[in-house]
Amino acid sequence: MLWINETNLLVNRIVNRKVLEVLSSSNGEICLINQETEVLIKRELDQAKKASIVIGFVTKDEKFITGTIYDDLGSVAVGDCVFEIGSTTKTLTSLLLSKFILNHTIGLDEPISNYKPEYRRALTYNGKEVTFRHLSTHRSRFPREDMKTIRQRMKEHKDEKDNPYKYFSQDDLQQFFIDFDLKKEIDQKWGYSNIGVGLLGNILAEIVGLSYEEAIKKEILNPFGMNDTFINGTPEQYERYIKSYNKKEIRIPPIELPAINGAGALKSTMNDMLLYLEYQMGLKDSPLKEAINLTQQVHAKTGSKQLDMGLGWFIEKKKWCDHPIIHHGGTTMGFHTYCGFIKEKQVGIVICSTIQLKMVRLIKMLLHLSGMVNENIAELLFKSFLKEAHANR
Repeated sequence: MLWINETNLLVNRIVNRKVLEVLSSSNGEICLINQETEVLIKRELDQAKKASIVIGFVTKDEKFITGTIYDDLGSVAVGDCVFEIGSTTKTLTSLLLSKFILNHTIGLDEPISNYKPEYRRALTYNGKEVTFRHLSTHRSRFPREDMKTIRQRMKEHKDEKDNPYKYFSQDDLQQFFIDFDLKKEIDQKWGYSNIGVGLLGNILAEIVGLSYEEAIKKEILNPFGMNDTFINGTPEQYERYIKSYNKKEIRIPPIELPAINGAGALKSTMNDMLLYLEYQMGLKDSPLKEAINLTQQVHAKTGSKQLDMGLGWFIEKKKWCDHPIIHHGGTTMGFHTYCGFIKEKQVGIVICSTIQLKMVRLIKMLLHLSGMVNENIAELLFKSFLKEAHANR
């Protein structure tokens, strides 16, 4: 196993001494990644097979990246290793939505049927219509996925069960929405929907006459300088891809979601994702500043009093913090990603890991009885930062 640092979980790149002092004392004892955090990280890795983890941390003063990669990637810096961000893609899809709202291309509460009249039966219930806001905030009442068709495609391609969305096609998605009969009150309850955000991403791309990847690159990634974030990468980028493995220690192929790319198909690097958080927190100026701010406002409720929805983002209240944590996770067949920040404190964290989930833990996560993968590590890092910041006041 290759550790991308000097000792324990020390920093891969530090530009100035100030950050080193926050992370570790003069005798080398880690403060930010303290013993409790190290124990938790070690436990996650020890319980998994051929696992990797990469942690990124950014503040108004500096950033650091650290981690352990199971497979030797040679001279590739850990910050340039490629991983799958999964459903964190939804925040970029919703930022594209926000940009189109502010330039008056579309309206947030405009009916989707204006763009997909052939889906009207799936988009209407009891005189009310599904809007862009409903898709972005998961209040459309659509199911999570078209599981019937996905299961059928998996039966047809049993040798590729670790890539379950690969053969769920645009035609399958089209047929789902033509056949689907919405029988629930729109906006009455919150329900996470990959297929809903997938539809959102497709419509936004169609509006500008591009594929989803082309649209997100032109409108979001290129202005941010996120040149290592993609759906279909170059051979060189795939050489930097972190390998993930299933419980049988067989490598899991890169995720493919051809029908619903906007729900979770993006791959990125830690350097790019920390840059993304710098823009989200206002640490870097951007022509997308107003669009970013719109996504971070509360636009809907969820089933939890502590959790609201922005556009794409979860906005969560925590007892240990005076300000909300704005975050999103992303789980694919091979990767688990956490991306979150406290804007008022100007601190952001991204964590990617390739651990395998036991069924008990997966059920607890789905029932909201435990946090998402890497969320517990992120919370410890946030708490360490807040404690250090308070002590240095």
